[in-house]
Amino acid sequence: MSGMTTTGLPKFSDYSDRNVVIQVTKLCRQDVMKTSNYQVKVPFSSMSGTIQTIHRMGGKIASITVDPSSVDIPEQGEGQGEG
Repeated sequence: MSGMTTTGLPKFSDYSDRNVVIQVTKLCRQDVMKTSNYQVKVPFSSMSGTIQTIHRMGGKIASITVDPSSVDIPEQGEGQGEG
């Protein structure tokens, strides 16, 4: 819109810099036994394709979590109004 001004830098989370950890069970591959459990760490943007590949290979997903090392945790007072 013309005449509109903004101040400050907006912080939008697009998840592009985050990783997810996918716990996989019962995947049938040559180098992994069918009953083995293992983790796959992938970027958030690749999660959907990785899930589809795991299902195509006959694997089961036990859980999906955000990798804690890829999450920005705001410091005390950040984002809160001062004064």
